[in-house]
Amino acid sequence: MNFLAHSLISLEIDAKANQQTLYGNFSGDFYKGLIQNLNLADDLKSGVVLHRLIDKICDRQDSVTTRLLRENFGLYKGIVSDIMIDHFLAKHFQSLFGKELNAIQRDIFQRINQHQAIFPENFIPMFNWLTSRNALSSYADLNFLERVFLGMSSRVKKGEILRNAITEIRQNYTLLEEAAIQEFFTVKERVIREFG
Repeated sequence: MNFLAHSLISLEIDAKANQQTLYGNFSGDFYKGLIQNLNLADDLKSGVVLHRLIDKICDRQDSVTTRLLRENFGLYKGIVSDIMIDHFLAKHFQSLFGKELNAIQRDIFQRINQHQAIFPENFIPMFNWLTSRNALSSYADLNFLERVFLGMSSRVKKGEILRNAITEIRQNYTLLEEAAIQEFFTVKERVIREFG
């Protein structure tokens, strides 16, 4: 769900280690099964490995954001946390990374689009939606975020609870803002160390 956070970790790894993890990491939720059985080139498989590692670290018990969200969102705390992290990263992108988010978003979408011939079928509508809405930069807007949560609430089983996510974020904005940014950098540091 947190396409921006996943992409930023890949961009850093790819630049430092001359790898190509971005596509597999970005589309990782759409590749199921054992890594060795995926019909992907090895360099792209490494992105799916990275995606799964990020998700595993995000799901840990001591995650700051999921701990704050657990009581109100139960099983959906991870979804709320992921989307919320992308919101705060987008909102503070210039100050956190010293770059223009729209330029980074264009670069990410162009790099992903280079692999269009191998997109899993169920990834195509998601990627089209992300690009048509400039979603990575649009996550900075709470009204956009609210529409994302409303859309998801109708697509997942017992998803009505997601309709409360934007209210929770607004009511505890400063606390969640600090926790989300801290969580991203904690996860990024651990992932880079473990991914090697």
